[in-house]
Amino acid sequence: MGRGTGEVFAAYGDRVVLADVNSNLGRQVAEEVIGPAGPSAFHDLDVREESSVNELIEWVEVEVGPIDVLVNSAGVLQNPMPITELPMEDHDRMWDINNRGLYMCCRAVAPLMRARGRGNIINIASTTSFVAWPLTAYDPGKTAVKMLTEVLAAEMGPKGIRVNAVAPHITATPAIQSRIDAGERDPAKIIVQNALPRMVEVEDVAEAIFFLCSPEAKAITGVTLAVDCGFLVANTYNTYPK
Repeated sequence: MGRGTGEVFAAYGDRVVLADVNSNLGRQVAEEVIGPAGPSAFHDLDVREESSVNELIEWVEVEVGPIDVLVNSAGVLQNPMPITELPMEDHDRMWDINNRGLYMCCRAVAPLMRARGRGNIINIASTTSFVAWPLTAYDPGKTAVKMLTEVLAAEMGPKGIRVNAVAPHITATPAIQSRIDAGERDPAKIIVQNALPRMVEVEDVAEAIFFLCSPEAKAITGVTLAVDCGFLVANTYNTYPK
């Protein structure tokens, strides 16, 4: 999703900086994400480390320019299992990346955007921010992302900063595709639960993020926009007791 979002912003002429803990792949992707402003830049980032987050923000401000948009797309997935079977180290790693890392990135960029009186922050939530699945760490974590988005929108709105989130349903990312290829996920079972008979594509999420940062969305803040092919509405509609 980070790559797809970078490609959309670059195509519209924005200067893009990609940051990731995977330096080799990150640098390769940065060289491939090219727009009118040229190839994207890359910087190492481990969202679990506050010093790494602060170093990234400082580097971008000095070497690239003012940060107008922050997209928090770092995240890890969880396999479904009961609470007694999920190791605490897996739980803690998920919260470190999906929540604490996102929080620190918002915290680091906030004073810079406030000083300029403008900016957009986009967080990656999930349809699990709205419904309960057997994901005892991931579900509560993504619900926390939704609430943090709302809190920050209220806090930072008076300074001209908009904070929104997108909530993708199961998306055809490389991580999901690898599970499909391994026989761990059945795309037909995913699609049949959606109102629209297709899977969410990375481009769908990226375009939604770009829209929320655009002037067309200038009156929108504090929302978590479902990008789900209608999964959430179909989920409740189809379970109506007959």
